[in-house]
Amino acid sequence: MAKSTLNKSIKNFIGPKHWLTWLSMGIIFIVSFLPWPIQNFLGTNLGRLIYFLSANRRRICNINLRLCFPEMPTSERKSLAKAHFASMGVGIFEMFNSWFQDRDKTIPKVSFSDQDVIEKALAKGKGCIVIGAHFSSIDLCGTHLARFIDIHPIYKLQRNPVMNWVMERQRKHIYSKTIDSKNVRDVIKSLKDNKAVWYAVDQDYGRRNSVFAPFFGHQCATLSHISRLAKNSQATVLLYDYGRTKDGYFLSLKELKDYPTGDEVVDATTVNKLIEAQILPKKEQYFWSHRRFKTPVIPGAPTPYDK
Repeated sequence: MAKSTLNKSIKNFIGPKHWLTWLSMGIIFIVSFLPWPIQNFLGTNLGRLIYFLSANRRRICNINLRLCFPEMPTSERKSLAKAHFASMGVGIFEMFNSWFQDRDKTIPKVSFSDQDVIEKALAKGKGCIVIGAHFSSIDLCGTHLARFIDIHPIYKLQRNPVMNWVMERQRKHIYSKTIDSKNVRDVIKSLKDNKAVWYAVDQDYGRRNSVFAPFFGHQCATLSHISRLAKNSQATVLLYDYGRTKDGYFLSLKELKDYPTGDEVVDATTVNKLIEAQILPKKEQYFWSHRRFKTPVIPGAPTPYDK
């Protein structure tokens, strides 16, 4: 199980088994100084290369697209899958830019006009819960969201400890606080301090933490504790949308009315429908290569990803 590296010295990660990762980090750091059009070109082609080399991820993506868009012609789904991987490749470069480069360099490209939404939410004094989905520009757009909001993102550690060591330290320069996804106590503390906490709520975290709600017509495990957290804390819940545009990036916030309802399935269904609406205008930017339907409704039943 991955553990936080914030209290560990770099000395713990300089052994030979980590040298290849450090070399990669060094190359990525240097590449992040290239002009963005070049990085965008490299990212697009990296994604295309991953599409051809990663048979497993390509298979997961194709299964998800077939489930969610059954009426889409096969040729169109194939083109969408390729566009998805290209978008994810660009997202890799955006992530490392968010770690290693001054975000002021991309300020002219970012559109955000919802400052009043967060101000009204925090004026209630109960904090707010920002929820959204996983799109390929999540890291760069999150970096810019932090320009406008003192937001505390909930994050999941990676398997690679060197990646975690770099990621956790670089994000400390962006956010005043980051919270491990397992640290519920810190989430509650942030809300009590009238801060905004940010959850990406559209991935399958298993049966224990979820209820089943429809997503593009298929029942899937959907986080259930967001509505409980909102009810217990009385925090305002804001829906966060973001992504790439032809000219740059956009960020958007809106308050969820009549949420939570007290019914976790109803609340999860509402959130999934809202996320579906976010996906449709920018399908290729969504995380289709993650196993969104990996937990079956009936324990032990086959999943769409079983071979």
